[in-house]
Amino acid sequence: MISRSQFFWITVITVVVSLAFAGEVAAHHGYDTTYDIGHPRTITGVIKAVRYASPHIRMQLQTTGDSKQVWRIDLPSPTQAERRGVTRDFLKVGATATVLGWPAYDGSNEMGASQITIGGKTVQVN
Repeated sequence: MISRSQFFWITVITVVVSLAFAGEVAAHHGYDTTYDIGHPRTITGVIKAVRYASPHIRMQLQTTGDSKQVWRIDLPSPTQAERRGVTRDFLKVGATATVLGWPAYDGSNEMGASQITIGGKTVQVN
């Protein structure tokens, strides 16, 4: 049996910890809920912009060729990306990148990255 005092402090600690991680949990999502992992696709283009921040790194990639489409690429968190070799220096604006990933279910030009190749270096990101 726990005392009222112990119950109070357990409740306070539980609430504080829950609130501390609420943003992280709400922002996190599985790739399979947004991206069609059953139909991988490869695109090549020039990196136009990079937002290297939590919860996920975002990159804009303009395809080469006649279409010149701009794709939004979803990469892992900065911490996960750095562990795999995707640093700020690796994702340079102006570099040509080839991304293997999963297109968005909604048909938009958005992709969840599985691997990325820049300058002959290929990194598995998811």
